[in-house]
Amino acid sequence: MTEKSADFSDSASALFDDSLRQKTKSSLGWTVTKALSDQVFSLAIFIILARLLSKEEIGIFAMVYVFSEVGRIIATGGLVQLIARSKKIDALQINTIFWTNMGIAFAYVGLIWICAPLLADLLNQPSLTSPLQILALALPINALGASHFALRLREFGHKTVALRSILAGIIGGSAAVAAALSGWGIWALVVQRCVAETVSTSLAWISYRWIPGLQFDWSQAKQNFAFSSNLTVAQLIFLMLVRLQDLLIGASLGAAAVGIYRVAWRSTEMFANAAIQPFSAVGLQIYSRLQDNPAAMKQAYKAMLGICSALSFPALVGFGIIAPDLVPLVFGSKWQAAGDLAQVFAFMAIPYTLNFFASPILSAVGNTHRQRTLAFAQLVSTLILTIIALPYGLTAVAIAYVVRSYLTLPLQIYFLKEASGIGSLATFDAIKTPFLVSTAMGLLLWAALQIFAGEQPLSWKELLAAISGAALFYTAVLLAISPTYRRLISNAFPPKELSPNA
Repeated sequence: MTEKSADFSDSASALFDDSLRQKTKSSLGWTVTKALSDQVFSLAIFIILARLLSKEEIGIFAMVYVFSEVGRIIATGGLVQLIARSKKIDALQINTIFWTNMGIAFAYVGLIWICAPLLADLLNQPSLTSPLQILALALPINALGASHFALRLREFGHKTVALRSILAGIIGGSAAVAAALSGWGIWALVVQRCVAETVSTSLAWISYRWIPGLQFDWSQAKQNFAFSSNLTVAQLIFLMLVRLQDLLIGASLGAAAVGIYRVAWRSTEMFANAAIQPFSAVGLQIYSRLQDNPAAMKQAYKAMLGICSALSFPALVGFGIIAPDLVPLVFGSKWQAAGDLAQVFAFMAIPYTLNFFASPILSAVGNTHRQRTLAFAQLVSTLILTIIALPYGLTAVAIAYVVRSYLTLPLQIYFLKEASGIGSLATFDAIKTPFLVSTAMGLLLWAALQIFAGEQPLSWKELLAAISGAALFYTAVLLAISPTYRRLISNAFPPKELSPNA
């Protein structure tokens, strides 16, 4: 890869100006800190809870979580995105958004309390009713701080958001562990969510000192919905892309199977999201400011995708190789089947990463209808392939999901080109070197494990040695063949200037 082809280059650097670059670096730094701390602490809590709780309890909560997230997206998702995207925002608009969020949240709580017994019967999970009703109460708490959160992010306040997330995760996770150790079972997970939302909302109000006014305008609300409806539908469909399978598996194969599937997905997701989410979280703010400048937007897209893929590809490929040994070693021997499923999910490295980059750009340029169409195509294909795969077991369901991600990838790339002018060559140019080096690393790691470990499960010492060796190989080869990544490293650690008296 040449410096010209990578196009993290200086050709549009005047467009992606120094001020926005500095804000981007600072926001990325704090978002990385948030993502890493979230993943590390969340992983620690999840490991403890996975060891303390049964497969059935984790599976039932996974199904409950689907309905909780549906409510959060309906109440806040699209409207909060509107705060980030708007070039200017006034008191009437933000107050209308706030009270709309709160009204929808309370309405959804009432709906869930009425429908919970029916949903439990539909899914053949009678123990789902009470956790579903109580967890719904976290939704108004979330809505209470959603606008404050979005306003803080609009000002690139990612430092405050990171600190808030860390503290909420620590307190919520600690409460969950205490509840699990006390024998509360599935209620430990409900406690975790409710406590974390309460702490997060409290800190949101402290960090952004804004008191909602009593203004509400129906015409403004209609304008807000005109933008947010497509985005909300897209977010709902994207949620169901992953979570629809939980419901289908629960109704067909039982709650324990959902627990296995969820642990497999969560373990894969943790390795990927620490590398991907910081770029996705900052991306919407950056692309929104560059929406009238396609050249600068393309430059920002390629720069962030190139760095992100250099982190996410080796993380997913490496994890996929060692997952059958690592997952049961970390979560306990009862989760051996989850390790095998996680290996299947690791094949999603390319579509999983690209999915996090297309959505912010489509939102920034106002093409939410394309998001909706893409999400609907993905959901329908997921539903069809999952129904076909269910009779053959969990592994077949996981394979079906990976196959779906590649089948719909060309449509995603087409919509990105149509909306922003960013074509497939730009995407390929940004990811080709990390993909090739990650593939070589994965093959070498797999061969080494076959030769030295054979069929024997790896110990902690052997796993750490394998991970370290793979990381060193990947880093060395990437820097050896790519001037672009060598330049990124040198820019991150500039040489110290000698003093005049030296």
